[in-house]
Amino acid sequence: MNLGCYGDNVAVTPNLDALASQGMVFNRAYCQFPSCNASRSSLLTGMRPDSISVWRLGTHFRKTAPEVVTLPEYFKSRGYHTESIGKVLHNYAKITDDQSWSAPARLDQISHFGDYALKESKPGKEKGIAAERADVGDDAYVDGKITEDAVATIARLAKSDVPFFLAVGFLKPHSPYNAPKRYWDLYDRDEIKPLGPVTRPEGVTELAWFNFREVRGFSDVPETGPLPEKLAARLRHGYYAATSYVDANVGRLLDALKSAGAADDTVIVFWSDHGYHLGENSHWTKVTARDLDAHVPLIVRAPGKAAGRTGALVEYIDIYPTLAELCGLPEPPGLDGESFLETLDNPRRAGKLAAFTQVCRPWPGGQPITEMGHSMRTKRYRYTRWVDVETKEVLAEELYDHDADPLERRNLAGRPEYNAIITRLRKLMAETI
Repeated sequence: MNLGCYGDNVAVTPNLDALASQGMVFNRAYCQFPSCNASRSSLLTGMRPDSISVWRLGTHFRKTAPEVVTLPEYFKSRGYHTESIGKVLHNYAKITDDQSWSAPARLDQISHFGDYALKESKPGKEKGIAAERADVGDDAYVDGKITEDAVATIARLAKSDVPFFLAVGFLKPHSPYNAPKRYWDLYDRDEIKPLGPVTRPEGVTELAWFNFREVRGFSDVPETGPLPEKLAARLRHGYYAATSYVDANVGRLLDALKSAGAADDTVIVFWSDHGYHLGENSHWTKVTARDLDAHVPLIVRAPGKAAGRTGALVEYIDIYPTLAELCGLPEPPGLDGESFLETLDNPRRAGKLAAFTQVCRPWPGGQPITEMGHSMRTKRYRYTRWVDVETKEVLAEELYDHDADPLERRNLAGRPEYNAIITRLRKLMAETI
């Protein structure tokens, strides 16, 4: 994760680092599907992707699980005023949900791929360049406008006697990696390196990979093959700049809470829908069943709870029941997630035995899903099983020892000395999914 509070010595993220110093930082939090829509739908319903049948970018959970009660909807039913600004649910394919909010969602259906400040970066209807460095103010991009709305909303809601649930979602650092010049200027490009080898690991099924169309579609990115080194360096630079831009916007929200007198009695949860590859393992973006895509940031600052760090395994589906318990609401029925409130009181708790993430193939969408990869992260291992969705035949397995191989370069599945571990992890996976 490209954040200072998670150990990245290059990332310039002072506001998130400050938030981390005041709250609980979860070092081992995992999303349930490393793609925008499926991850957000899962988190906001407290349900696994298989439980709500949401795997694709264009699937609305109200069509596949119409009776589900979302996290904001639950708070709304308990007397909270709920509002949404920016990308909270997925930001296109008309994935909206009026019953979750007390007021219409705002700035929620704006595409990443039109968010440019300079006309020459995107002159036509097709995708523009993959990373824009523009000498403009923060409000030239959508995230700046989202922040302006959110700052005014915080000031308004803090004056009311009605408790509020405010969800604010930023577009960055999603591609294109665009940000005002001053955030690019925070970095020396030569200091930004990939987290590991940029070659594909050996002994890994072809199902693990795809042609990361999200980046391939930009006008300055080749359709196939490895990205030229100079281009890859510019994209990484843009990603870090966009991350610092998000950090600045988060800082403005934190300042707004303080100015409104609401900072001391407001629960703050910072999360990102998935992790990311920046060329590591010869891959860009997400939607792999690997730790770089499944491992996600999670910071919780709550009144009366101590600051610290925890190695407890948690999943994003656990945020919903945790917030309900933290705010003194009855336990929401029928969720897949489990509250980690006790971990906020005792960060030394072990947490879950495993966290689960899945991906589907082919990717991206448009064709029926034929294979599913279910992946499980324990304290030490990641085990992934690829299956045919119709026959349930196991097509491939992967096993990685994170104590020795944190970047998952050596697939240990099939080695006789690991048979007992594989058997144990198969059983644990079968008991959960």
